[in-house]
Amino acid sequence: MKNLFILTSLLILISCNSSNSKEEISSLKDEVMSIHDEVMPKIGDLRRARKDLLLQADSLMESNPDRAAMLTTVADDIADASEGMMQWMRAYEPDFEGSEEEIRQYFKDQKKAIQEVKERMNSSLAKGKEVLGS
Repeated sequence: MKNLFILTSLLILISCNSSNSKEEISSLKDEVMSIHDEVMPKIGDLRRARKDLLLQADSLMESNPDRAAMLTTVADDIADASEGMMQWMRAYEPDFEGSEEEIRQYFKDQKKAIQEVKERMNSSLAKGKEVLGS
């Protein structure tokens, strides 16, 4: 009887740990998508800023080549940030399979990666707006 109680207690403990692990994974996955959903709408802003930067650079190519080069560099940074989001989305696997630890680590890594994408998008957009004076 004592062994049965110990076995039952152990099974309940394992079940609770598994449930907590699944909740943690679900929470990480939700955080990843929340960050994505926060910055994805800014893709249009990035494209507009890049277009405006390149138009301005073209108009200054002869009269102020240094400023034109700087505008082009900022536009390239914006393009790289936008492409970073596209690459992340192509590589992201929302249904990643593996052990619970592998899945947890995958979503921790994805959270870090999308956070870096967010920071790059926000900083390049801010720099573009600053340079354009808007």
